[in-house]
Amino acid sequence: MIKRLFYIVLMTVALGPVFAQGPNGSGDYYLTANGSKGAALRTALCKIINPHHVIGYDGLFEAYEKTDKRADGYVRDWYSCTTNYTFADHGSYTKEGDCYNREHTVPQSWFGSGDIKSDIVHVVPTDGYVNNIRGNYPFGEVANATYQSNEGYCKRGYCKLDGYGDVVFEPNKSIKGDLARIYFYMVTCYKSECTKWGHDFFAKDDAVFEPWAFKMLMRWSKEDPVDEVEINRNIAVYDVQENRNPFVDYPGLEEYIWGDKQEVPFSYDQYEGGSASTTIGMPIFTPDAGTYYNKVTVSISTSTEGATIYYTTNDMEPSENSTLYEGPFTLEESATVRAIAVKDGHKSYRALASYTIQASSGNEPSQDGTITINLCNSLFGVSYDGAIDQSNKEDLAGTKNGIEVVYSLGTGKNRYCSSEQIRLYEGNTLKISATSGKLAEIIFELGKSTSKTLSASAGTMTEALKWEGDANTVTFNVDAGSGNMVLSSIKVKLVTTTTAVQNVPSSLSGQRVFYNLRGQRVAHPSRGLYIVDGKKIYIE
Repeated sequence: MIKRLFYIVLMTVALGPVFAQGPNGSGDYYLTANGSKGAALRTALCKIINPHHVIGYDGLFEAYEKTDKRADGYVRDWYSCTTNYTFADHGSYTKEGDCYNREHTVPQSWFGSGDIKSDIVHVVPTDGYVNNIRGNYPFGEVANATYQSNEGYCKRGYCKLDGYGDVVFEPNKSIKGDLARIYFYMVTCYKSECTKWGHDFFAKDDAVFEPWAFKMLMRWSKEDPVDEVEINRNIAVYDVQENRNPFVDYPGLEEYIWGDKQEVPFSYDQYEGGSASTTIGMPIFTPDAGTYYNKVTVSISTSTEGATIYYTTNDMEPSENSTLYEGPFTLEESATVRAIAVKDGHKSYRALASYTIQASSGNEPSQDGTITINLCNSLFGVSYDGAIDQSNKEDLAGTKNGIEVVYSLGTGKNRYCSSEQIRLYEGNTLKISATSGKLAEIIFELGKSTSKTLSASAGTMTEALKWEGDANTVTFNVDAGSGNMVLSSIKVKLVTTTTAVQNVPSSLSGQRVFYNLRGQRVAHPSRGLYIVDGKKIYIE
């Protein structure tokens, strides 16, 4: 009995590490660093995170779609709070807001070339213009700013910290901890190289950082602790690059290597160094920011259950004294909506969406992608004041937003137009075609009530005069018998075609008008579905 009990205990001890798990789904990724401390822990972590899969400098733009996509689908801009870039919006710039590019948080001029150039842990998407303003100045804290990005989000000026008096670039407080942990990663991953980086920021020995820089980074890491956004990026980086930032997985890990816990052995599955801060989901706007016609109804949500949302539309920063969000609201004039979510004293990052309201020209799809087509005067350009007899067999035809409508006279039957209305008699036909793409839905709007019904050459009709199907062309006939059906307009939706547009350049939006499926005009289309010239296209 004693031997059997001993065997069970022994097996439990032996199998323990198999079931042990590190944080954030890291499993046993850090297992080989178990029990290490101080400088030895840094060395053990270096062997775990380097080498890693190198995606290459050109691979960064595609990888950002996994690592740096905001909740609203736009690029997470690390240096500007007023941009809404799609992932195709990289290129040249003349001012903040023109495009984003790849920013080496440790400037490339400090380290030269090699795999560091494309390490996505430290190469992040930032506004191109602000990135250029940063140049290769070290991070720091500014006394009197000689430059500020929009809304003072980032600054440049002479350093106010003891130990360094030259020009520095100060990032926003919301990412200072993120950048500190990136720098801790860099001097761990590139342990044998960082002593050559210098620039009065990195030390030339195992001290790693100059005293002023070390003190600042340690403080930044405490003041801006690990949050959900940072954790999710770290997980995405692992998916792309096959390595992780241990300083994100283990908040406060820097204390075990350089701080007060250097004599404490590291335990990858029983870590007690710290925890992620309480994170409130950033507000999400529906529909997306952009240009709308006449008005737009805006909804705001957050992924944090029970959180309260406050917003402004007057260019003021939101606070708990701002307008309480209680449900969708309508904007009839252009405005920028700013919002925060609050729960239990914790606030989310501020979200922003700019809506431009323009007068409708009558040619835009509605927010749900429906194209409304009025008939006689608007489409056919005619208005008969009465019936046209059977001797006039000329068809009436017109095209709008990629939809062609043909009104044909049946043998021995009348045809009638009055203002925007037409009358369909037995023998008349209405042929509706998509000049490109396919028809998905057609709703017939009556000018007056009728008991007559329509039959269709394809798809199905409902009693409510709604047609549904998937066809290029459909011909509609009114049922037999006396009387007529008066139509005032038709509403048409198109279905996605198999035609794909490859690598559409941003300049194309100046030549053709792109709408998303909500009817929003899109200035810089990227991957996804759009309505162009009345048809749906998919941009890969």
